[in-house]
Amino acid sequence: DVISILESDKSELTYEQQLAFQHAQKFEVPKEKAKRIRKALEEFGNVSERSMVKIIEIMPKNNMTLRQILASERKSFSDEEVNKILALTKEK
Repeated sequence: DVISILESDKSELTYEQQLAFQHAQKFEVPKEKAKRIRKALEEFGNVSERSMVKIIEIMPKNNMTLRQILASERKSFSDEEVNKILALTKEK
């Protein structure tokens, strides 16, 4: 979504917008994968909307990064839950 917004005004992008556009292109998560991860996270039932977005945006590669994202939740996550979420981000 970010890419499509920035592409529409590509000729008039500010420096910051150009950097955001380049970043979005480099780290783009395919829409179908993002939807699949979001649906799986919703099934957990205890991950907030904010954390879901951050997980999809960052696509954490390790437990420490994921736990930092989940730190704002009012629940602690077991190692098993963290590993299940990490597995989602590593699927192709």
